[in-house]
Amino acid sequence: MNMPRILTAACLMVACGCSTSPVAFKSSSVPIPMQGYTVTGSDVSGTSDQIWVFGIGGSMSAQQHTAYKTALGHANGADALVGMSIESHGFVFPPFFMMSTIRVTGTPVKFNPAPAR
Repeated sequence: MNMPRILTAACLMVACGCSTSPVAFKSSSVPIPMQGYTVTGSDVSGTSDQIWVFGIGGSMSAQQHTAYKTALGHANGADALVGMSIESHGFVFPPFFMMSTIRVTGTPVKFNPAPAR
């Protein structure tokens, strides 16, 4: 039996894992205008997936932006999201790769028109 190979395989299996963590909580995705907003529906979610190989991947902020745009796309013409939460979910298999999913959830709103002068 080749004990070093078995031990190496066992260590890699133990090092694998999943994680979920909050990234941020935001009151709004953009500054709210003074005239306020109207809620246009119930909470919507969007996700963005990315694979990192040997620590090389993309930008986490770009991944968050993609998830936000996906969520806003489910909101049927909303201008922004309020009460946003951003979560990160990951599966790690060291040292080879990591699969990362960012989920953005928020309430869609439409900005009220500016009052006539």
